[in-house]
Amino acid sequence: GFKLAIIQFSLNLAVFVIAMDICIVAAPLESISEQFAKYSLSSWIMSAYSLSSAMGCTLWSRISVKLGKKMSIIVAILGFELGSLITATATNMYMLIVGRVIQGCFGSGLNTVSFIISSTLVPEEKRAFLLSLLSISFSVGSVTPILGGALSEAYKEGWRLCFYINLPIGFLALTLFQSVYDDGVCPPLLTIGKKIVQVHKYKFKSFFKAITTRKTYIKLLVELLVSFDMINFILVSTGFILFLLAVTFAGGFQKNWHWYERNCIALLIVGPILLVSGILYDCFYYFKVVDYLRKKYGDRIEFPPKSTIGPLMTEKLFLNFKIVSVNIVACFVCLSNGCQSVYLIQYFQLLFNYSPLIASVNFMPSMLSISSFVLFSGFLISKTGRVKPLIYLAAATGLLGNGLLTLLKDTSNEAEKLIFVFIGGIGFGFIAQSSLLSAQRELDSEDPRYRMDFISITGCNAFSKQVGLCIGSVVSTMVFNTSVMNKINSDLPEYSYLKPDTLIAFRRKNFDGRHSVFSKMLSSCIQNVFYFATGASVIPLFFCWFASNKKIMTKKQ
Repeated sequence: GFKLAIIQFSLNLAVFVIAMDICIVAAPLESISEQFAKYSLSSWIMSAYSLSSAMGCTLWSRISVKLGKKMSIIVAILGFELGSLITATATNMYMLIVGRVIQGCFGSGLNTVSFIISSTLVPEEKRAFLLSLLSISFSVGSVTPILGGALSEAYKEGWRLCFYINLPIGFLALTLFQSVYDDGVCPPLLTIGKKIVQVHKYKFKSFFKAITTRKTYIKLLVELLVSFDMINFILVSTGFILFLLAVTFAGGFQKNWHWYERNCIALLIVGPILLVSGILYDCFYYFKVVDYLRKKYGDRIEFPPKSTIGPLMTEKLFLNFKIVSVNIVACFVCLSNGCQSVYLIQYFQLLFNYSPLIASVNFMPSMLSISSFVLFSGFLISKTGRVKPLIYLAAATGLLGNGLLTLLKDTSNEAEKLIFVFIGGIGFGFIAQSSLLSAQRELDSEDPRYRMDFISITGCNAFSKQVGLCIGSVVSTMVFNTSVMNKINSDLPEYSYLKPDTLIAFRRKNFDGRHSVFSKMLSSCIQNVFYFATGASVIPLFFCWFASNKKIMTKKQ
């Protein structure tokens, strides 16, 4: 009815803010990098968001259980707005990256909890329809690269408007959602506000007395280890951060950082070890720790109910090969898309000297193909119930699209650019929701742990996609920067004084045409990025065959 429509619209609006923030930032990358003279860190404008968002996906699924879905959305929107404000007012690249990290941490909450709410609002036969409605946000978000280009050209620091614009949209989504949705846990926002205003009436004496007791800290320890599975979260988060830091700096663009340096090798080894350790802990040791804590403290504190106990990464994620396979497909399709998101815009700006606005217009076919095929796949699933064919198509079109992008050169005509860029986004459109539905379908609804496993599967599917986007943007920048410096040192020694941080400013001030020797060098370096993306696209082509064959129940059934 009307209430469901308002709830869904507010969730769409919340997800739109995320989609817009991801898409809109692609256009002003050059302007931001030039202003702060930190091009080697430009990939972190996108990957700082993707990484923190990926780390938060699994944790927010658990936060929604403890706080309730309504309060989780409210906190996520407010935190995202804070991150947007910090990013918009940044005075250097590091402050901007911190703001993007905050945006990612809370943006993942908006994304994850929105999909959880939509998945639970209606029965299974209508779930694909609601998820496709949620994906409309990406359709509307497809215009935001143009908006980002226009805003970044509005005035010298127009790129800041790309982040200020999040504020009114986010607060509108918050107002609509909190006024209509009721999860039976969170009181109305007005009631919360009144309690905050009456804070002077609280009895702080009992509060301070409570925090000095041992029982309080035992309860805190149990909540962190059992309800939030912090051991896994810390191990996995630290592992990914160390690995990506090593990849970012290993090209030799920072003093004492090279592939062969001890510090870099240490990060490349320690990072994956921590990541694997976190996975092994959840699969084999989480419930042992829970049993130990219950035996030791169960009679002294109120232990979390069994219905809310479960690892962030349920063992079904790794012991069920069908779920593993579909998440691998999603991860690598998104990895390739992460490469495209950064270097299609750079292709138009560096080779053709297009302004951010015109470069964004040329990037539009990719965004349109993504949004169109997200909706198309949702329609097919709701009508046929079949998911696996779409996963096949995602893998095949992903490889085809990235392969075609390797053909883009300084001599490419307008038809080639439009067609290749459009095909490049199709794979991401097919995998966006089909991977989630395929993974969810493998769960047994009669299992006592179904609720927690469902939340874990949903969060970890979002996690795999965000990790792919993050790794793609970071590794693609490393490939490009390394290629540029190697080619300059070997073929263009007269430009050896150039560094990645000053490359964009130099190119803009000394543009010598798209067919010059320097342009051909840049074209070759961007091609290397797409070669890497094409190689990564081969992996989904293998794993797609092992995805679940189970059908989703259709409305007719």
